[in-house]
Amino acid sequence: MNGMKALKISLVVVALVALTYFIVDTFMYGDKQTKDNFHKFSQHVAHKRDKATEGTDKTEVSLNGIVINLGGGRYHYMKADISLKMRNRNDKRGLEKKINDVRKLVLRYTSVQNSDKLATPQGKAEYKDRIKKIIHKTFGYDVEDIYFRSFVLAP
Repeated sequence: MNGMKALKISLVVVALVALTYFIVDTFMYGDKQTKDNFHKFSQHVAHKRDKATEGTDKTEVSLNGIVINLGGGRYHYMKADISLKMRNRNDKRGLEKKINDVRKLVLRYTSVQNSDKLATPQGKAEYKDRIKKIIHKTFGYDVEDIYFRSFVLAP
């Protein structure tokens, strides 16, 4: 008896999904122009997703999402979206050409950090200052500020 009831419920769910698909496809994406526009939009979004997240400031460079194991402390992982605000556009252009090396440098430095320190406002400020100094010493570019678009520490 229960098997028959489950079968009926499954058939109703499948029918509702098929009906919903039919309605959406017919009325929302039914004409060729709408389908073409939707396809172009999806291609545009997929392309943009691969690019660095850009701010409105013309001197910002994004390192995209960083997920890394930390060197010690009660948290083992850090996930952050980091943007570097450069002092000028020339430094931004130069840094963008070396963005993969900058990213590797930040990852290497971050991997030895103690998460207990990074969990505090003072620790984050020290982390940002140290990253600025390392980038300047290694590449010669002046980073004015570092922004965390997101910052998560996880056990």
